[in-house]
Formats: sequence, C-alpha cells, structure tokens
Amino acid sequence: MDLTYYLPVIVILIFIAVIVVAGISIAKERQREKRGESACIYCKADAPRISQHTYLFLLPIFFGDTYEDAQNYLLSNMKPIRGTEQIPTGMRACYVEVYLCPRCDKKHVAVKDFLRVRGENHIQRIYRFPYEAFRPLLDGWDMTIN
Repeated sequence: MDLTYYLPVIVILIFIAVIVVAGISIAKERQREKRGESACIYCKADAPRISQHTYLFLLPIFFGDTYEDAQNYLLSNMKPIRGTEQIPTGMRACYVEVYLCPRCDKKHVAVKDFLRVRGENHIQRIYRFPYEAFRPLLDGWDMTIN
C-alpha cells in the first residue's frame, strides 16, 4: 500500500498530539499560577513571585479595544491607581507582578490586562516582559501611591 493511504490517519494523529501537548502546557501554567509562580521568560524554570504587593494600573482603553506592540503601549499608557474601585465602568486596567528565577537569577514581570465586570476581573491577556523595562514605572507606582 501507498503512504498516501495512511495520510489521513497520520494527519489526525499529529493533530491529536498537538492538542495533548497544548493541554499539558496549559495545565502546567495553571499549576504555576496556583503556586504563585510564573515560567521564567529566559530559561523556562518556575520563578516565584517576589513583589510584596500587586501593582495596579489603569489603561486608557475600553471593553473591545486592542493595541499593538504591547510592551511599548503599556509602558507609555499605564497610570497607577490604588484599587479596583478607581476603575471607571468599561475601562480596562492591569495588574503587574514581579518574579525572580532561582535558576538564572533574572527578574521578569507578568502584566495581566483585565476588564472589571460586575465586581469580577476578566483577564483579557497576560504578558511577560523583562523587569528592567518596567522598573521605573513600578518605582514610580510606589512613590505615587504612598
């Protein structure tokens, strides 16, 4: 028999393998979040959260809006706020948490862009960036809020 005879079976098996690998990846990420960890952006090891508190920023975008070049957009548009009660209806905000990898000893931030609906935060996207780019903004948050 010809290899093309088995082609549909091969394609289906590859598709199933991709779904299984994606499912395992999602499950690992959820386990990390439950433990207060994030995957290191440099070496992929489990990095524990080191920030004493979660930084909260208001974003000048509404429900369905999108933006390109997330790092530059966030760095130039995030405005520090004290709490979720300061988020106007329909506007989005983001949490920033700092993580330190024990394997490579580098820091990174996780930025969780969310929309607050009926008292619940609905995560739109989660971004991970190098800490150094966000350091001035986080230091400024401490100065502005305290």
